[in-house]
Amino acid sequence: MSSIKRRVLEFLRSYQGLHIPQSHIHRALGVSKSRISEILRELEFEGLITRRIIGRSKVVYVKPGIFEKQLEIKQRSLRLGIVYSSEYLFLGGLIKRLVKRGFSVEVVVYRDGLRATRALAEGELHAVLSPLVGQLYMYPTYRTFRVILAGLTGGFRVLFKSDPSRVYSSMISTMDYVRQYILSKRLIEAFTTIYYSDPADLHSKRGVKGYVVTWHPLYLELEKQGFRVLYTPGDLDVDFCCTMGVSSTLSQREYAVLRKTYFEALEEYKRRPSRYLDYYSALTGIDNSILKSAISEYRVSSELGVKIVDKILSSLTPSIPSREVYYKALNTES
Repeated sequence: MSSIKRRVLEFLRSYQGLHIPQSHIHRALGVSKSRISEILRELEFEGLITRRIIGRSKVVYVKPGIFEKQLEIKQRSLRLGIVYSSEYLFLGGLIKRLVKRGFSVEVVVYRDGLRATRALAEGELHAVLSPLVGQLYMYPTYRTFRVILAGLTGGFRVLFKSDPSRVYSSMISTMDYVRQYILSKRLIEAFTTIYYSDPADLHSKRGVKGYVVTWHPLYLELEKQGFRVLYTPGDLDVDFCCTMGVSSTLSQREYAVLRKTYFEALEEYKRRPSRYLDYYSALTGIDNSILKSAISEYRVSSELGVKIVDKILSSLTPSIPSREVYYKALNTES
């Protein structure tokens, strides 16, 4: 930002919510009319002021919060974390819209959902797409983020091969919730739970046998290895997966823009689910043909609410701490 533009902003700060003659600005600051006109044109384009002509004079309306808003607009970088999966096929639309709205976006791909959520909680990310279960688990300890209750559901399988004594799952995740659910309903009778922090472990260790709860595209490879599918999302009462967690370091304006953009991207995905497959394939390394098969596995759910949260908490932490603590993480505004 040039020193003259900063001087103009500081000057206009005193006139927030008011109309002033444009000529008053260049006289007060001792700057040429043409330079002031240039700067005002920039501010008008950025939505910080409006100008109109009355007779032969130009009048400037200074919008409230002009100085703070202008600082936010200038090159706001956003680090967004995702978990390696086929779930976020709307991501290209989300990024495209955020760039148009003044953000420079860096996407970080994690192999483990809990690690991604911890990165958000500890300030390494501004936002994350990760399992709602893990976001709720982390919140009471950190309280440094909010949760937008919307995302995709589905996309997992419970598989089996050879050994009924053990079950494999990712930790404190949608898969972990499914693991607990099928055990509590006696749909399987495994005695030992083995957690994997990197899904690649399921394929690199030849000795993996038993029940496995995992997501697309990971279960496709397991099927090739002889695992058979026991349960799909349609067989079980699991109607949630990943949601967006947003760091409290974002301003109210930035949060509002991100939330609005997220919902727009989800709505576009409903209409054109295959539009950004090439982008997502390049980002994650998942083959385009595999991503196409994921379209039928996931559905958008923009109406997740407190009932879903209560259902998760009944398994995660029945009464300690009080559920009101978790509700503070939620943003359920329309």
